[in-house]
Amino acid sequence: MRGSGAGTSEIDGAESRRAVPARFRAAFRKRQPKGEREADFYQRDAGRAGRFDIAALWREEQAFGRPFLMVPVALAAGIGWWFSLAESPSSLGLGIYGGLAVFAAVLLRNGRGLLPVASACIALFLCGALLAELETARRATVMLDSAVTTHITGVVESREPTETGWRYLVQVTATDDPVIHRPPERVTLVARGNLPPVGIGHAIQGLGRLLPPSAPVMPGLVDFGFLSYFDGIGAVGFFYGPPADIGVAPAPGLNARAGFAIERIRDGIAGRTRAVLAGDTGAFANAIITGERRALSDDMLDALRNAGLAHIIAISGLHMALAAGIFFSSLRLLLALSPRAAEAVSTKKIAAAAAIAAALFYLLISGMQVSAERAFIMLAVMLAAAIFDRPAISLRNVALAALVILIVTPAEVVGPGMQMSFAATLALIAGYGAWQRRPAEGFRQSRGPLRWLWIAASGIVLTALIGGLSTTPFAIHHFSRIAGYGLLGNLLAMPVVTFIVMPAGLLSLIAMPLNLHAPFLFVMGWGLDWVMRAATWVDGLGGAFTTGRAPEGFLLLFLAGFLPLVLLRTRLRLLGVIPMAVSVALISWPREPSPSQILVADDGNLVAFVTGDVAALTTKRPPSFVFEQWETALALAETLPPVEESALVLDEEDRFARLEAADMASAARALRDTITEAGRTPGIFHCKKDAWCYGLFMELRLMTVDRPAFAGLACDNADIVVSRYRPGFQICRSGAYLVTPAMRRQHGAFQFTLPPTASRTRDDGDIRRSVAEPDRGEAIVQQASNANPLRVGKADAAAPPSTPSQSPCGPMTLSISTSVRALTRPWNRHRLYDWRSGEYLPVIAVPETLTFSGNGGSGRPACPAP
Repeated sequence: MRGSGAGTSEIDGAESRRAVPARFRAAFRKRQPKGEREADFYQRDAGRAGRFDIAALWREEQAFGRPFLMVPVALAAGIGWWFSLAESPSSLGLGIYGGLAVFAAVLLRNGRGLLPVASACIALFLCGALLAELETARRATVMLDSAVTTHITGVVESREPTETGWRYLVQVTATDDPVIHRPPERVTLVARGNLPPVGIGHAIQGLGRLLPPSAPVMPGLVDFGFLSYFDGIGAVGFFYGPPADIGVAPAPGLNARAGFAIERIRDGIAGRTRAVLAGDTGAFANAIITGERRALSDDMLDALRNAGLAHIIAISGLHMALAAGIFFSSLRLLLALSPRAAEAVSTKKIAAAAAIAAALFYLLISGMQVSAERAFIMLAVMLAAAIFDRPAISLRNVALAALVILIVTPAEVVGPGMQMSFAATLALIAGYGAWQRRPAEGFRQSRGPLRWLWIAASGIVLTALIGGLSTTPFAIHHFSRIAGYGLLGNLLAMPVVTFIVMPAGLLSLIAMPLNLHAPFLFVMGWGLDWVMRAATWVDGLGGAFTTGRAPEGFLLLFLAGFLPLVLLRTRLRLLGVIPMAVSVALISWPREPSPSQILVADDGNLVAFVTGDVAALTTKRPPSFVFEQWETALALAETLPPVEESALVLDEEDRFARLEAADMASAARALRDTITEAGRTPGIFHCKKDAWCYGLFMELRLMTVDRPAFAGLACDNADIVVSRYRPGFQICRSGAYLVTPAMRRQHGAFQFTLPPTASRTRDDGDIRRSVAEPDRGEAIVQQASNANPLRVGKADAAAPPSTPSQSPCGPMTLSISTSVRALTRPWNRHRLYDWRSGEYLPVIAVPETLTFSGNGGSGRPACPAP
């Protein structure tokens, strides 16, 4: 074996002839018994390692410096733990325990056994938690508390074209009519239309709608509020009409002026690219060069994702490595053409330093995206290693890059970008190391063109295979989808991207100051057209499929096996096979069908009955942002639209006005008709426009109301009531469970999960069967009453645990989960703020369970008399 260091020393007498780095031999000498020869000592350790002696194997890992690779892993574990807590731990207590752990680790650093390792891991774990807390305090992003329409004045920091207009990043300077008492500092606003955009660094003004960043659309999905907090974005929204450009803003500070200058360069490059390449081709080119990818059409984005090529449009390690690698190789080749220069200076070091500068320029014009920053740090560490005559590509350099990122931006640990990037890098380094240790045979022994063809083909296949396999578990966990033909898509597209698209793009940037960029952009566009055609063809094969939400603990198990497998060098790495095998079994083993559930979006505009892979919705046109995530997470195959009934005719047209007795009586008669129809076709919603939606689901009655005046009527005729607007009260006197806007504002989306047996009360629990039963449950309709014996609490102590599963007529206990749980954490605390009083409101309690009795009063069949 060969170590990662420059100097090595062969140990005489050892059977395996291990090459131990000289700088690590001291670790062995400390354990060498007095008077024993060094060769005998190493030979004895080698014999123990051959018997899978864990202590001997661990000493060899120490001799090669592998414990250093575990440092970022321990830090990342502490960071992830801190962000996962429901409440922030005491800063003082964390600091004290962290200091004690560091002190203990220093004292025990020369000890034997597991105690020094355990103390170092605990110290690093707590240091990671402290890093997370420090970054959270440093960000201190002011988040908008509730949606508001106001006149906005600010300064444009950056802009990006979209399919329908422009998207601005605005530093807010003032709001008016109304004045926001707690305004966010930076917001993103979309302006639709083809009017000339507001210039970067100019003041912008217009009437806009601001909304808080979205919470997870259902428990366990992506928290956009968390991401926005650490991106410094306090609100999102749009302008009503085109905003006004009111001239250049007053001269800001030096940092802001430098930022504006860089953004103007980016904008100029993007504009010249769009002038040469139109449509999706130009948008694709700008996604690679400047990081502007919102102009790509939705169809093309979907095709790239389904073909496993979405990584091309996100500036990351691939783009940074290709750009810097092409620049490095080209410059070194040019310098080598001069024998005098090649002899006088180290061309490799000059080229590496120039490549770092080129990568930095690429980072600046790419918009300083987090993925690009991460890629630049990794690349800069590797190129700096080449300058100082260290191995450029090694696990130690990857660990150094990870340490820098964890110290600067700890929140990246919980995001898919950093996880997938480092997983692919570690797997590629470990995979290529194993591949190179294979004995030479076949084409690898030839010396002609076939050898180079073999190297190129095997390199492309191996890179695509290792990269795809190593990132697939993260895609399953974060996105609930797999590109089944991703390997095929990468084989078709990546050679073109590597050898045509990226070189042509780099040459176009170099030629752009001389206005000679058009020919190179045409070549780049030809390559991108090939990539898009390949993505569309691969997408048409139908290989992309959704996996649904991964089982609990799936990703942690995978990481517990993956990290030892790629970070260790001895047979200790084989211990990682067990947890990896368990994680694969978890995701691939046939699982029991998920229990039926009821989903309520955080704005109350969408409610769904979900059984298996079928969902019944309250609208024919659900909001795509919410529903597409539901569809992917639940692996839905079919949706059932509501039955739309004739509109309710009322004398009062104002939605928020109180209704007269005649209108309420008319509404009550119409609701009785809706209940009758819903009883004949349970499992789907029956909706009256701007009034309500009503549905029977597993013997439960659910009603959504679009007028506050109908909230009381809904409480008297349903078990669960979802009010779109504030109803004027928080609890139904009838005992029905009321989900109000105030509750959804604090807790986000609601998920009611029924007991598993409730899903099987009708044959196989298929919603589609219930729709085809026209004479279903006339008795259920007659049992709808004005009272509902509903108990809310942690558990029903009087009933035995098996009661809900014994009979469909017995008590039914629903579990409740919400998408926002850590309300006191800084990225969620704005949900408790009341802009009217300027104070933080108390948390509205949400029970963990709801228990419905089965005596016939809740729309569920009465239990027979004993």
